[in-house]
Amino acid sequence: MLTDIAICQAVLDALPEATVLKDDLRKLVFLNQKASEFYGRPREELIGEDVSFFTDPEQAARQRERDIEILTTGEKTVHEETMIDPAGKRRNVLVRKSRVTLEQRHYILTSIMDISLLRNSEAQIRYLARHDVLTGLPNRTALNEELSQIAAQRMYRSETYALLLLNLNDFNYINDTYGYQAGDAILCEFGQRLRNEVGTSGIVSRIGGDEFSIILRDSPTSEMTHNLALEILVMMRQPFTLTRANPLITLSFGIVMFGAENITAGEIMRRGNTALLEAKQRGKNVFSFYSELLDASTVSKRIMVKALAESLSKEGDLTCVYQPILRSRDEKVVCVEALARWNHGVLGAVSPVQFIALAEETGLVIQLGEIVLRQACRDIKQFNQLNLAINVSAVQLGEPDFGARIQALLAEEGFPTSRLELELTETSVMNANPTSLSHLMELRKLGVKISLDDFGTGYSSLSLLKDISVDSVKIDRSFVQYVTEVNDTAAIVTAVSQLGNKMHLNVIAEGVENQLQKSFLVSAGCSHLQGYLFSRPVPVEVLKTLLGAEMDILVSN
Repeated sequence: MLTDIAICQAVLDALPEATVLKDDLRKLVFLNQKASEFYGRPREELIGEDVSFFTDPEQAARQRERDIEILTTGEKTVHEETMIDPAGKRRNVLVRKSRVTLEQRHYILTSIMDISLLRNSEAQIRYLARHDVLTGLPNRTALNEELSQIAAQRMYRSETYALLLLNLNDFNYINDTYGYQAGDAILCEFGQRLRNEVGTSGIVSRIGGDEFSIILRDSPTSEMTHNLALEILVMMRQPFTLTRANPLITLSFGIVMFGAENITAGEIMRRGNTALLEAKQRGKNVFSFYSELLDASTVSKRIMVKALAESLSKEGDLTCVYQPILRSRDEKVVCVEALARWNHGVLGAVSPVQFIALAEETGLVIQLGEIVLRQACRDIKQFNQLNLAINVSAVQLGEPDFGARIQALLAEEGFPTSRLELELTETSVMNANPTSLSHLMELRKLGVKISLDDFGTGYSSLSLLKDISVDSVKIDRSFVQYVTEVNDTAAIVTAVSQLGNKMHLNVIAEGVENQLQKSFLVSAGCSHLQGYLFSRPVPVEVLKTLLGAEMDILVSN
């Protein structure tokens, strides 16, 4: 009769991952063929050894502590290590350890997954998501993240910063006259010139076709910023030498000094654009500093804040629309994402980009989020088994009673926790305090699902996905849009899909607009799809029609 150990060895030998079994003295008693290949030595030579031979002293000490802890407590561990294999190649591995008891003796079961390719792909994803492909400079996403970080740190240290938004005038004329190749060369040279002017005191970004930005650090004064602006204008008098014609190009830019007051990243950019518009109106090779005298939009902003507050206190102005999320294998709608819409009696239909940013800035997003969730629960509860995805902002997540509010609202509306999915951006999770993360974990224990939105545009990593135990990742539409046209983008989407599948997560591709994109995404491993190819966001009445043919609808009376 086979012993428990023999049965265990037979099972381990069939596993696709490198797996080893150590006794309570931390000596190898078994390893499968995959582990033998990983260590680069025959099984017979390794039995009875301590695998610390494969690691450096610091790693060996960590492994020893973990082994002792597992043997003592029986709690599982998951961690990452960087190892050098027998061929001298550096590898990133995900190590899972657990305790098993065989024939009344404790053993340590360790599985090792080589995640080097995923790690490299992840690094490439982060780089491409935050850098301009042409110039290699940070892009608009990186600029927004930098401004958000500065705004978040303001309460800890009040330093002065300056933002310069620069625009090359009439650049379409350059492309039309000299060709796009010459235009690209000029953009690259201009970006390098700005870096030379700024040096180590700031960050230069390309945020659009002919748009660049500079963030000045080290507490610049208005005078220092003014002098730099003059130096940039002097630099622009030098012809660009990468084309035969050496064309002269003019520049307009706006400047914002900030840091001492409570101001959001969006407001900093808005002020910069206000100053840039003023500079453009004044002529060529001109810069303008922001001041409240320039800000004619302040009055309209106050009117909109007041109107939004009034709409939040009554019914009718704020509504929800829903965009279906389909399961790839059978194109069955399994979830809908709720999106807020605002139609004001005087202002008319206000763009979500505009009023949601305003709500976050003023704190009204907490009330707005509750209204949207309550309405969505009432609308979607009638659809049997259909899940509901709701966006959660960093402001909401930071509320001390965030978790309790969600639980209370779901109980009041009779909406099952297992059918709710909270969508959070990577940045909001990375910046969340321990209390907020504990609220997420409590909600997840109750059955609420957690999804990372816009995955790949922030700082996502395997450790982040593990720490907050997410259920889904959403591939940002900026990747999906070019997935059939740009090889790098296709590689990124494939890598993200592999990463999600390895960790047993749903991988949702958003922004799917045509059949070619759909076919690629399905073949790449995306488990769910969302986009205009299937449906635009629609009111609940239209959603009933869309779902009527494929789903039993239980209408509550």
